[in-house]
Amino acid sequence: MLLLLVCAAGLAPGIATAWLLRHRGHGWPAAVAAGAALTLVLPALLLGALLTVPPLALFLAAGAALAALRAYDDGRVWSGTAWAGTALVCLSCAGWWTR
Repeated sequence: MLLLLVCAAGLAPGIATAWLLRHRGHGWPAAVAAGAALTLVLPALLLGALLTVPPLALFLAAGAALAALRAYDDGRVWSGTAWAGTALVCLSCAGWWTR
């Protein structure tokens, strides 16, 4: 159920964009193309922001590490592992591994 909510949250901006463009009078092909583009660009923008602003990546890594520790304390192993992976991605974007 949680995975379904995460997927819906990732697709929601693209679906909302497609719905808005379709109801403003644009055709279905343009609306679907804009929605798909937005859905694909948002993760790329987040990674780009993490690469260009290392302090942001370090701040997010610290938050993800704390969330991982809390999840492990609560016994949610899969959630804790996902948060730990997120912390590692943030640290690698900050260049922590290459120093």
